[in-house]
Amino acid sequence: MSSPRKTTRSGFALIEVLVAVLFLAIFLLALLQVRNQALHQFLLSGDQHTGAWLAEMKMAEVISERLPDPEDEDTWESFESGDFAYLDDRNNDINRSVNEEWSDRTKFANFEWSVTKELVFIGPNFIGSREDLDAWEQPLDENGEPTTDADPTTKPAARIVRITLIVTLPETRQSPNPEAEISERPTIKLVTYVDPSILFNAEPDTEAAPTPEGTGG
Repeated sequence: MSSPRKTTRSGFALIEVLVAVLFLAIFLLALLQVRNQALHQFLLSGDQHTGAWLAEMKMAEVISERLPDPEDEDTWESFESGDFAYLDDRNNDINRSVNEEWSDRTKFANFEWSVTKELVFIGPNFIGSREDLDAWEQPLDENGEPTTDADPTTKPAARIVRITLIVTLPETRQSPNPEAEISERPTIKLVTYVDPSILFNAEPDTEAAPTPEGTGG
């Protein structure tokens, strides 16, 4: 005849094993989630560093190109966009010249850019672009009467070029699961200002350079 105490003990042992397995499964699931989040942040961090480098390089390129000319109204505003696929072509050409078995790769093509160049007017009581200037209306005071603010189009104003560059990073997923929802694409934004008088009114330095001492004349 079997002992009731021994049967009860065997039942408790089985429950303990099931509880331990349950806690282990929860722990592994949490660990996997942390791992996925860490991997996502690692990939995003790499894209952000690459995007920042591309943004700085593109901004330097844009500044060296033709910018809005205060004397040419057709150039006061412009917009351009594209991607960095040409860097992939250069990278593949260089690697192919070293390794004939090199297979083409695309990385920079996933980074997109857009540039807005506009002439900004800065007056005594007005700061804005040409669109803001065209949309200007006489402001009203607290009584609903027109103020004495002068029309900015009739007042002299300083003019500067505002360049806005936005680099859009590649699409990322919240987890490596292909069916996971794609998160909103992060961006890097750079804004810089350039004095157009430096670009269009600069005069060459005609002063002769001094002759180093000890050299022939």
